[in-house]
Amino acid sequence: MGMPNRVKPRKGCALFLRTKQLKGRLTLLVHGRLKRDRSEAIWRQVGNVITNRNASRLEFERLLDGAKLYMRHHKVPKGMQRRVQRWYDYSWSRGRMQGGGDIHSALGILPDKLKTELAIHVNLKTLKKVSIFKECQPEFLHDLVLKMKAYIFTPGDLVCRKGEVAREMFIIADGILQVINDKGQVLTHMRAGDFFGEIGILNLDGFNRRTADVRSVGYSELFSLSREDVLSAMKDYPEAEDILQTMGRRRLLEARLQNAAEKAPYQDNSEKNENRQRKK
Repeated sequence: MGMPNRVKPRKGCALFLRTKQLKGRLTLLVHGRLKRDRSEAIWRQVGNVITNRNASRLEFERLLDGAKLYMRHHKVPKGMQRRVQRWYDYSWSRGRMQGGGDIHSALGILPDKLKTELAIHVNLKTLKKVSIFKECQPEFLHDLVLKMKAYIFTPGDLVCRKGEVAREMFIIADGILQVINDKGQVLTHMRAGDFFGEIGILNLDGFNRRTADVRSVGYSELFSLSREDVLSAMKDYPEAEDILQTMGRRRLLEARLQNAAEKAPYQDNSEKNENRQRKK
């Protein structure tokens, strides 16, 4: 019995099979290459992040070393040196040494339009928390938000003193501040969203002085708006000016009542002493 005849594949079919096999191998090769490329790209990105982080840290340490050298050279007291060290540590932890701070110092080279949009995104929420601005037009707030400047105060710092000429108002972004009277007593505490100094910059009834001392309890982050910037913005927005004037007068009245309440016990005591002397 002879061997069965083997069916020879047609040329077209064989070519199709070889093409399919080759295509499968190419697909695997391409997928493998793509995976490697993606992995390499991810690792490059991770490497860039680490490199940038290290560069920022090196710059931070360079600044800190310079500050330490300066303080040692000028024989700055140890307590002050520790305060400076803590400020640097705090600034690093809050990202202030990595492009933080106000919009001007961090992104000063950006075009004005882009800078404005970015400032609105970052700072508008803080401005909207301030009761004196809640009823103002969005356009007015947009004008102000780019002019806000950021400050950090360390524990125990006096932000302002009673009787000083008010050149700016402050908005608390983070931290706790104390309002202190002439006897050093704490009248009240202020927190994020609170503000002060608006009475002086609005020059209500010719009153342009600070009404109390304000001291930072811990580390505090504040935004300031200068008198010139606020008054300039109000010229373009009369409705906002009316709102600020009304709320400012209300706060001024409260401050005067508070001062009167503080002085009342002293006046009573002085009157009693005068009466006693007359009786004698």
